[in-house]
Amino acid sequence: MKSKTILCSVIWLLSLAVAYVIGANLTSSDQETTSDGSEKSTTRPSYRSKSSSSSAESRSRAGSRASSNSETSNAQADVTSIIRDNDPITRVNSLIALINRLGPNDFEQVVSDFRATGLTRERLSEYSMLLHAWAKEDPLGALEYAEKNTNTQYARHTILASWAADNPTAALQWAESNHEGEGANPLLIGVIRGIVSTDPNGASEIMNGMPYSRERGNALQTIIPHIANLGQDKAIEWLDSISDERLRVGATSSLASRLADQDPKATAEWAISLENDEARQRAVGEVADSWADKDVASAVAWTETLQGDDKARAARELIGEYTRENAEGAAAWLDSFSGTDNYDRVAQGFIWSAAGSNPELALSKISTLQDTASQNRYYERVLQNWYRRDADSTRSWMEANNISEELQNRATRQRRNRGR
Repeated sequence: MKSKTILCSVIWLLSLAVAYVIGANLTSSDQETTSDGSEKSTTRPSYRSKSSSSSAESRSRAGSRASSNSETSNAQADVTSIIRDNDPITRVNSLIALINRLGPNDFEQVVSDFRATGLTRERLSEYSMLLHAWAKEDPLGALEYAEKNTNTQYARHTILASWAADNPTAALQWAESNHEGEGANPLLIGVIRGIVSTDPNGASEIMNGMPYSRERGNALQTIIPHIANLGQDKAIEWLDSISDERLRVGATSSLASRLADQDPKATAEWAISLENDEARQRAVGEVADSWADKDVASAVAWTETLQGDDKARAARELIGEYTRENAEGAAAWLDSFSGTDNYDRVAQGFIWSAAGSNPELALSKISTLQDTASQNRYYERVLQNWYRRDADSTRSWMEANNISEELQNRATRQRRNRGR
């Protein structure tokens, strides 16, 4: 977790910049402000039923900001300067200043210049800022550029999200009319991203119309955090409104993970009440995993109240965290599952989690696996990893425990090959 702190801080800063510069003054055209300053939806929007003149409006607005050859030339110089700056804060501030000066006809060249420098992971947030800003000026022009010059959906999704925040009707109509083929429409993900924060029900309506696919799964993962923020009661109400059983099972699992982060005890009570076996077991696993991150002892105590497959699923998910916190305690707890149908799955989680810090303890549990093929596989994996870190100790253990010559050769083969 600590290793991610710097990266997360930078991403957070960039996100704030995007929100402040590009989206701060935007409100949804489908909402009105109440007397107490809160926002409410006038009706649940049916985006497909409306017409839009967004194309003309967008290009008219785009023409309101002048551009010139000199400005374009200056912008190109600024792009070079921004890319060379190693300070992320200075780089973001410079990019904001550049965006504020750009005319509608300058974006294409600036985006092209930015792309030409190479889109590293660190620069994607800045690239996204440029695309968002371009979409506010001329979404159709930005999308036309993306169609011609990019090979992935990233740019289109970013542009559509920015456009949909302003005009969901127009963005949705464009996404639907520009998709070819019979499969799921990936462009809808961009629209969903643009509206989900202000209209999660509208975003869900679009998702519900998608066929089973990776795209629908991506749409679901975009929507779930916003649904979870509504609280458990409303989230469960939303879940019950999904008619597609496969989608509902997947949503249950994702929602359980998010809700458990907020209140693992309450989410656990809900999870075990689910009637669908698959949905319940997946939700139980998510709760156990999330709860263990915060309080292993409480997660283990809750797991002990479960039965059969539910208990095994929870144990499988929390055994890794339990092992990292208390390997000896986790090993003793693992023994309580001996002889059950799901023992191997729980034991495998323990073995792999203990292998790095306590390889001898991990190895001591491999012989308890009921499946012989799994035993051989885990012996080889654990011994290989241990041998790379401490060859002498590994060799001594193998000799003391009568490990076959064949397995010893497999365990040490990778090290020998690397030395050639």
